[in-house]
Amino acid sequence: MRFARALALAVALAAAAVAAHAPDSLLAAAIRAGYDQDYRASGELLGRINCPDNLEPVVAFWRAALVQLELYDSGNPLLADSFYTLSDRAVAACERRIADAPKDPAAHALLGMTQLNRAGLQSWQKRRLDALRTLLGVERHFRRALELDSTQADARLGLGTTEYFRATIDRYLLGLKLFGSRARAYRLVEDAVAADPGLADAGDLLLAYMRKEDGDYREATTHCANVLERHPGNRTALRMLRDVRREAGEFRAVLELGKEIETSIGAAFPQNRYGLAENRLAMAKAWRGSGRTDSLVACCDRIIAWEQYRDSVPWLPDYIVEARAMKKKAGAR
Repeated sequence: MRFARALALAVALAAAAVAAHAPDSLLAAAIRAGYDQDYRASGELLGRINCPDNLEPVVAFWRAALVQLELYDSGNPLLADSFYTLSDRAVAACERRIADAPKDPAAHALLGMTQLNRAGLQSWQKRRLDALRTLLGVERHFRRALELDSTQADARLGLGTTEYFRATIDRYLLGLKLFGSRARAYRLVEDAVAADPGLADAGDLLLAYMRKEDGDYREATTHCANVLERHPGNRTALRMLRDVRREAGEFRAVLELGKEIETSIGAAFPQNRYGLAENRLAMAKAWRGSGRTDSLVACCDRIIAWEQYRDSVPWLPDYIVEARAMKKKAGAR
């Protein structure tokens, strides 16, 4: 379970970055709206863009990425089919551009990022082997982009994502070894952001995830704070910061963030049992760390009470199993 969640998160953070630097003002505004979680406004802005050939791949990519971001944020699995349809169109747009302009590095990078998005959703859907195959297959697109332009920022960001998972895959899938360098992964992501400030949001989120996984909670917190300063209330950054605080043992901060996230989800997607259950489980762990068994049990019971929805809510069966195990370990019925 940890592998699927980790891969889906890290890939989504990286892949959602593409086109943040795009020259078209409507596209730039659409992407800002996406990070502000105003998906309707973002979609409307995308619909107003009249695409020249060189911009078609990036707009097609973002149409798919926007649906994927909304899927993760809303917990609505019905959006998956829309994502795959739009992703197919993005692949076709990239391939057309490459056929017309084989040495366009951005088109190669976008093709890789589109496939990287697929790996993220496959992982979220628990298709672990498909996700791993897709993840490792995208590297050739990024390497080709960098052969054509060694400064290509999107390709560096994407390659940094795959490099990090190569270096740390044994954390998630015991016994699996792949060659990779964590130091090189950090360097690739940091260089991408330095080369293109438009990638700052995705770069900060990706680096926050990497730093959290590596136990550097101070740096992870800084990266989360950077995103929240630019996009107050961004739930991806809030959840990341919550998890950083929990792993750092700062349980009071976890509970404060958990309350903020619950309120935010309730306002944006009141039927999002996926997001609410995930957040309540994180709060239960914080109550456990604080020694508050009564509050731990209350959080777990709110998750377990959704047993009837287990077949329709992504990841809910896993959250219910974990909540019951936490209750049992705490000595509660």
